[in-house]
Amino acid sequence: MDFDATAQADQILANYEAARLIIWITIGVIVVAIIALGTEFWVNLWGLITSPSLTFQRMLGEAQVVPGLVLVAVSGLATGVIVNSHLSNPSIITAVLDMLNNDISLQMAEQLDSIFDQVGSDFTMLGNMAYVQTYVFQAQSLAVAIPVAFLISWILWGLAAQVASMIAGNKAGHGVTNIWAAIPYLCVINILNYWFYMMHLGGSGFGTWAGYIIGLYFAVLHVIMMREHGRYSIQNAIISTALTGVLFGVFAVVTTILLVAIIAQASMYL
Repeated sequence: MDFDATAQADQILANYEAARLIIWITIGVIVVAIIALGTEFWVNLWGLITSPSLTFQRMLGEAQVVPGLVLVAVSGLATGVIVNSHLSNPSIITAVLDMLNNDISLQMAEQLDSIFDQVGSDFTMLGNMAYVQTYVFQAQSLAVAIPVAFLISWILWGLAAQVASMIAGNKAGHGVTNIWAAIPYLCVINILNYWFYMMHLGGSGFGTWAGYIIGLYFAVLHVIMMREHGRYSIQNAIISTALTGVLFGVFAVVTTILLVAIIAQASMYL
């Protein structure tokens, strides 16, 4: 598949005003949501900087899943705004298209297509990749896609962290609802990762190094969170953090295959 990055840039720029409007509306929603979360949001966020262990202890103990869900959605919206604001840069569009069109992605798509063909489905990964890049790859579509991806990742990451914590020897008896209450604040920190990554795609050296620093800070916070979640040694917390990443990858692949299979089956009846 060969796509013209310049044409993609022209398509996005042609919808510049609509994209700006969506960004401002999204910012408004974010502001309202943060106000609704109240002062506790700022207290916890500041606590991650000054005393992360005590902050995670409190969040894990309270296990407030609903505010966490709102915070994950807000993080997704904020990330969508950041990504959208960078998509007018042709070099970033080219980099994203290159990622979609690399050999590994195309080989995986071809393998899945052969499976769909064997079960008699007209659904094709290659065809849908082409459709996304030709018609849907616009700033507007990401405003919805990114928050949904954040919510799915939040659920899967919590499940992965809980299983990893149990394998590492969870002594506190904390469950998945506890970890779901704490992860959203890591999602807030991860907003910076996306921001610097978009800068990196645009050729910014500062964005590259800042992304490494924030990524390291994210990893340290995750280790602290796992230690407080399981109440075990820092070594076990490091092991459980690594296991979380592995299990999350497995869960994500399984979920993706199930979603694609559902879409493929549904396409046979449409």
